[in-house]
Amino acid sequence: MGLRGSKLPEVNVLLLGLDNAGKSTLLYKLKHKACVNTVPTIGFNVEMIETKKNRKNIALTIAQTN
Repeated sequence: MGLRGSKLPEVNVLLLGLDNAGKSTLLYKLKHKACVNTVPTIGFNVEMIETKKNRKNIALTIAQTN
């Protein structure tokens, strides 16, 4: 899933925003397709997601920082 060396096109996304804006909630909603209870982030989160765009698989690497 989005590993380096894979043949999938890769996209890097950086989520930035104010404290308590919902960045972690959005990140985990995209990853797990469900609402997840989160706690305030210390540092950053990085998740890799495989999705489709125009019937082609794309590897997303999403980094979220506070």
